[in-house]
Amino acid sequence: MHRSICAFFALWLACASFGAQQQSAKPKVGKPMDPLAWLVGGVWIADASMMGPNMVRIETRYKWSDNNAFIRFTTHFVRKDGTLNNYDGQFYWDIAANSFRMWYMSARGELTEGTVTADGDNFRFDFRGTNFEGKPADLRVMLLRKNNDLYTWQLQEKGSEGWKEMAKLDYARSAS
Repeated sequence: MHRSICAFFALWLACASFGAQQQSAKPKVGKPMDPLAWLVGGVWIADASMMGPNMVRIETRYKWSDNNAFIRFTTHFVRKDGTLNNYDGQFYWDIAANSFRMWYMSARGELTEGTVTADGDNFRFDFRGTNFEGKPADLRVMLLRKNNDLYTWQLQEKGSEGWKEMAKLDYARSAS
């Protein structure tokens, strides 16, 4: 009897071990927000001194919402005369549209909404917003992840001859 109990437990352990190996071999099912998750953490900083005599840098922070369902972001313009907490928004997965979306509010109270397209290390944000002249325009941000701590951000405006680059910055992640 003792030998059969030992044999049973040995067989049970072998089956449990095999089952665990089979489960770990299954592909992981990710969350819809996974393509943007690498942005979360630290402070992303871009040298913005070429954008005007008063500009120093732009700081953007990305963090998970409390329920880990979407990513919050804030963008601050650090200037010689102080900091403008300019943009506050979210990236989220729209279940009904089966796509990424975004929205943000400017310090002036302008609401901007748009779509987000992820293709590997390339991300495209399309939206209707205000251009540098203060006029409504079709805008696009192209974001290229160079590595987990560096990306290039490029703002484009749609004109009669296609998309034109308006600004381009490199953002590096800082731990603080």
